[in-house]
Amino acid sequence: MFALIVGFAALVVASCAAFFSVQGLATLYAGQFLSVCIMAGGLEFGKLIAASYLHRYWNQTALLLKTYLSIAVVLLMVITSLGVFGFLTSAYQQSHVKVEIVDTKRISLESKKQALLDDISNLNNRTETLNKARSLQEQRVIDSGNYKVPREQAYAAIEKTNTEVKEIQTKIDEKTNNLSLLQNELLSLKVEEAKSTDIGTLKFVSQLFNTDTSNIIKWFTIIIVLVFDPLAISLVLAYNNIIVKKQKPVNNKEHKEEEYTILEEEREDKKQIDSIISYRN
Repeated sequence: MFALIVGFAALVVASCAAFFSVQGLATLYAGQFLSVCIMAGGLEFGKLIAASYLHRYWNQTALLLKTYLSIAVVLLMVITSLGVFGFLTSAYQQSHVKVEIVDTKRISLESKKQALLDDISNLNNRTETLNKARSLQEQRVIDSGNYKVPREQAYAAIEKTNTEVKEIQTKIDEKTNNLSLLQNELLSLKVEEAKSTDIGTLKFVSQLFNTDTSNIIKWFTIIIVLVFDPLAISLVLAYNNIIVKKQKPVNNKEHKEEEYTILEEEREDKKQIDSIISYRN
């Protein structure tokens, strides 16, 4: 039962490694996608057979052949690993592009938001200045008494101030509405970011090690590659080892039975010879 489990695990891991490697290589040579898939698939299958053959018949194989097969298996493992690396990094780039687009949009919206906040702050400051000026003009009206010209000048200044304050208030309301719309866009952007991709864990790890997310992805992918295909080959060899060990007792038993049969035949022949000699005597 355990042999079947090991064999199934070897098949699954080897199939996954082959699939990702073939996809990575075929993407690299996209001009002949199907042809590259067939070629890479054949090489993957041949690699597993070559590794199994070397494991079983190492001592019975000529030096030149087993040297070539060993080099071929190692090189094919490297090719598979590179294919898996290419597939995983390509998949990450697709997600990373989405994240970059979202980040760019967010930075742009944040910049617009800050600009609106600065404009609103400046307009509010201007309104306060105008209100102070209007208060001074109102005091001027009171101080002018019966003097017509100063009073009319003060009223004109107050009217002008009121008009400007209204215009400023209209601008403040408009910018406040735009700010509210920007806030809604930022919230929608956060929802879009959560739906499009989730690399929050990698961002946390990159912050933990004080490095860029791309570096974390690179080393994480390398670790996967270093484990993936070597594990597939190791499981295939382990399965072959189990099968060989299971076959050895059977072969020994058959060999002993064969030896026992030969001994029995020799004994029978010896008995017949002794009988003939005794009869002649």
